[in-house]
Amino acid sequence: MKKLIAILALLAFAGNIASAELLKNFKYDGKVEVNAFQVRNMDFSDAAKDKVNDVDTRVQINMGFELNDDVDAVVSAVKANRQYGNTTATPSTSNAEDANTVLDNFFFEQAYLNLKGVFGMDHKLGRQYYGEEGDLIIYYGPQGMPYNYGTFAANGLSVMGLDGWSSGYSWDKLHMGFLLAKDGNDIAGTIDDDKDIAGITAKYDMSDDMKLGAYVYQYNTQAGDAAAVTGPNDRLQVLGVKADGMFSGFKYHAELAKNMGKNNGTIYALGTTGMNDYSGMGYLVNASYEMDLAGKLTLMGEYASGSGDKNTTDDDAEAFYGIQSDYRPGILWGGFDITGTANGITDLTTWNVGAKWNPSSMEKLTLKAKLYSFAPTEDKTGTAKAYDAYGMEFDLCANWQHSENVGVKAYYAMFMPEKDYAQRNSLTAKDDVASVIGAAFNVKF
Repeated sequence: MKKLIAILALLAFAGNIASAELLKNFKYDGKVEVNAFQVRNMDFSDAAKDKVNDVDTRVQINMGFELNDDVDAVVSAVKANRQYGNTTATPSTSNAEDANTVLDNFFFEQAYLNLKGVFGMDHKLGRQYYGEEGDLIIYYGPQGMPYNYGTFAANGLSVMGLDGWSSGYSWDKLHMGFLLAKDGNDIAGTIDDDKDIAGITAKYDMSDDMKLGAYVYQYNTQAGDAAAVTGPNDRLQVLGVKADGMFSGFKYHAELAKNMGKNNGTIYALGTTGMNDYSGMGYLVNASYEMDLAGKLTLMGEYASGSGDKNTTDDDAEAFYGIQSDYRPGILWGGFDITGTANGITDLTTWNVGAKWNPSSMEKLTLKAKLYSFAPTEDKTGTAKAYDAYGMEFDLCANWQHSENVGVKAYYAMFMPEKDYAQRNSLTAKDDVASVIGAAFNVKF
């Protein structure tokens, strides 16, 4: 109760000082998301009659204001711990949260200062989101569709931020970005296990129809402290180039990335003990074409592949890795992690084709259908049956955009496992279709 009174007092105080322009140009926005779903046959067995039926929620509140003429402040609070029907310890007969529990489960996923125009650049200092949703290499922020079921039970719809500094500089058609940040915790009195991320990005607008980009990132895990150094650092480096544009009516994106650095088993437990060279490669290409057909019809296709490791006992870590990939194709594959390999293209070759239609007679409705194929880049062998494919997935979505601030999406997906993969990895040795049906509600304010 004391926390609730404190929050109410703070809001009253903030209202007063805002009127006095101590919180100059105060702005806020937010979002409430509710995702209801039922997934069946995650073990690929109709006979088991298994299903998961849940409703997950996430609330995001973003606030910004000017501290002075040179500095903005941004704070984002996120609550994502609830599933409908959750019980609580007190009172034991209710699934309601008391005020203290509500406040305890709001986390500040962003809290940074924006220094304007220092050395000709803006500088973000503090906890912040970084990257673009769905990025192949790096993204820290709220994950959208397909919602990541793997984190629901512990933390709701997942959100992740970085602690650090980022900045950018633009000169004519050239845009540069810089990042120095930490992902992880340094626990006092123990080995320093910070994970440091550094990056430089560049983008050049050659024309309205072509934009070229390049980047280099390093993800470094420290493996010692001043008192006791236990081993060398693990340094994953990712170098990449990409291109976006239009050609003969086709919108396209292409990206090629290469791993470098040394693997010591602290980021990715590969290879033998000692230092192994990161040498993986990955690429992604996609294209779409829009036409008029009783509305807007968009045809699309995509192909992505990341190398695998043929020999995990040699000196090379040949599988491709991103820093924090948010590339998660398919509702079941990318959202429900049906094979345990949802994020990124590590040892994965995948393609998809699909179509999106916005009928002119119902402008608020958008229909989308996609067919996906998933396979390991390196064929899998072992004591059980070998396999060279995971399977296929078919997704169907209908989105109703009631207004700019209210949207409802209904979706259905089914994953058809490759027989040898399913029988090798399923406890039931079956290869029946897994499926999910659901609805997602999105309210902005």
